[in-house]
Amino acid sequence: MKTPPILLKLLHNSAAKPSPNFHKTAFSKGDKGFTLLEVLVIALIIGIFSSIAAPSWVAFINRQRVRTVNDRVFQSLRLAQSEAKRTKREVTVTFHYDPNPPANPVADPPTVTFTPPLATGGPIVRDAAGQIKPGTIALNAEGEIKPGTIALTFNKPDSTDPKKSSIVFDYQGNPSTTGFVVTVAPFRGGAKQCARVETLIGGMRTAEGTECD
Repeated sequence: MKTPPILLKLLHNSAAKPSPNFHKTAFSKGDKGFTLLEVLVIALIIGIFSSIAAPSWVAFINRQRVRTVNDRVFQSLRLAQSEAKRTKREVTVTFHYDPNPPANPVADPPTVTFTPPLATGGPIVRDAAGQIKPGTIALNAEGEIKPGTIALTFNKPDSTDPKKSSIVFDYQGNPSTTGFVVTVAPFRGGAKQCARVETLIGGMRTAEGTECD
């Protein structure tokens, strides 16, 4: 049985014509947005996650700073030993750190001085008057380590006396003392690392945690 042409035309027009409520229904579903309660819940969740993540992030940054400075301390000891062997003369390496940087930031971030000065030089360090300090190299990773973040301590009781934070390598590279330890830690406490001179022939190594006590 053939469908009459008029019925076919009506069916065609009905299928092609959009529902009058189609656009209203589509837009009403997409235009609801967020309620104030939903925004507050999302903000609360973000705040909780931030409070959990923040201490871990700070600890990570402190570990990176300590590792960076400790590597430079160790390299300085190695460099002094190598320079003593190369030049066949004594080389003294002295580490400087001001334990009270807000009051008198003379060596904060820490610095190291080689006596006599190294021929290779290094990052320029100036005193309070702007004068270059010969033989002194900054341990702040070209400015990445900011003042008031890293402290140095030594295996001697008085770390403010330069003689207590010095070690001499003779013309053979042998140290003047064994058991010399430079400990690097965050200024307000935290995970620490150190560089140790342990043997009479200048054997050195890095350590961390209780090995630095």
